[in-house]
Amino acid sequence: MSPADTPSVRIDLDDYAYTCRLSRSRWAWEFLRRNSEFRQAALRAGDSQISEKPACHGIRLLRPLCDQIDAEKFGLVFFPDIDANGYEADVFWIPALYARALTMQVVPRHPSERDDIFDQTINVCEVTHLTDCVGREYLMIRGHGHSIQVACSGLSLLSVEPVRMKLIIDNVSSMDETLKVIGKAQRILGKDDSSFNDTWTRSSLAFRNALIALDAYETGLTYFETAAIIYGEDRATEAWQSPSRAMKDEMRRALVRGRELRDGGYRDLLTAQT
Repeated sequence: MSPADTPSVRIDLDDYAYTCRLSRSRWAWEFLRRNSEFRQAALRAGDSQISEKPACHGIRLLRPLCDQIDAEKFGLVFFPDIDANGYEADVFWIPALYARALTMQVVPRHPSERDDIFDQTINVCEVTHLTDCVGREYLMIRGHGHSIQVACSGLSLLSVEPVRMKLIIDNVSSMDETLKVIGKAQRILGKDDSSFNDTWTRSSLAFRNALIALDAYETGLTYFETAAIIYGEDRATEAWQSPSRAMKDEMRRALVRGRELRDGGYRDLLTAQT
């Protein structure tokens, strides 16, 4: 591949490093925001349909100003910024599609009583509060490179009366799933622990490679150029010159998988808890 063959749009593996920490629900957003039909619908809606106000402790308050029927067709409470990545985007999935594992039950609090969950959250996290069109409340909590959507039940967090939050873990069927949910909450709400190192799993690497293959194809790159991004040019060249088709087939499968997830398969990722 000569310099003259190099496309003007550069895709760098480091640009995808942040995806190592994404949950499946945030991977779903990464693929959905690459869907041309979705992008067109979001652009038609614009950002004037959402009210955003600051609150105490740096909390952002979001509320749709009108029905979000078009966004709901894609499984969203409203259209977030389509250019924001899986960590930064204000992505709230509708309850019918997203099987949540974490719920905050809001209960009365005596004025002298502390709300430890709230205190810990605002000390280490960025918090976004959303009230949807029918009055349901959600939180988006971001911390240490992780983000999680939490449903709220019981009293309103915006109540003038003192309230506190109780963490509820639901929609899990095994102890292993429960421990994963607790671990994720610790990574977000706890101190930045060195034991929570970025570690690529087999599934997260597959998602990343599918995303790269999709982006590479859309910018006109070949399977070889896609492999060079993922594995380096030397390894890709060696694979292309060998009689084996393993890496070539891997790039083809990655693109197929990326298209499937972009064109509706992202919904399947929302049934997982991790």
